[in-house]
Amino acid sequence: MTEELKKEKLAQKKMSRADFLKGMGKSVAGITLVGGMSTLLAGCTEDAATPAETPNSSVEAAPEWPYTYVEVDLDKAQERAYNAYMTQGGWGIGTAEGLFGTMAEEVGYPYDHIPTEAFINAAGGYQIFSICGTLGVASAFIGTVADADTQKKVVKELMAWYKTAEMPIYQPEAELDQSVSNSVICENSVGEYMSVAGVGMGDKPRKQRCAGVAADVTRKTFELLSENL
Repeated sequence: MTEELKKEKLAQKKMSRADFLKGMGKSVAGITLVGGMSTLLAGCTEDAATPAETPNSSVEAAPEWPYTYVEVDLDKAQERAYNAYMTQGGWGIGTAEGLFGTMAEEVGYPYDHIPTEAFINAAGGYQIFSICGTLGVASAFIGTVADADTQKKVVKELMAWYKTAEMPIYQPEAELDQSVSNSVICENSVGEYMSVAGVGMGDKPRKQRCAGVAADVTRKTFELLSENL
């Protein structure tokens, strides 16, 4: 074999080896890329499937409005309202316990997700002796259980009754004087009673009277709803 032919064959071998290594590099890169993509896609698929496969069972569906309404034991409801007023302070939470609290006990969800403490601010006529807190809370409750037309009718009837009723009707601790407010305003309602009974704002009979009014409004609200729903 001539020297020239030997050089030519050697050059071909070097070229073939280089091509081989070059091809191997592409193959390894390809395998790595495919493998990596497969892992990535698998991860994405897993993550995407997780919510559907493992739903959060603690999340409850939004309740349908109006909320479920059932008739309750009126004596227990008014007693609950009275006691809440006397122990936790104020028309707001007293009436909220009488209405929302009673329904939470009787029905459960969604009433058991409504904190009665959210209505503490209704005390003292919403802090400025405006509308009586019992009526504000009762109106909110009525709005949860009655459709638009019915709730307007019931609230109107409740307001009219409040202005003309001799209260307190519910008097579990002592015999109290009664008064007619001729108004839905806290300042007028309480002021009229204090004038009739000859008591001051801080006197126990005044507190018992307002606790009784929270019980009276609670009972009347349930009565009106049962008549109209």
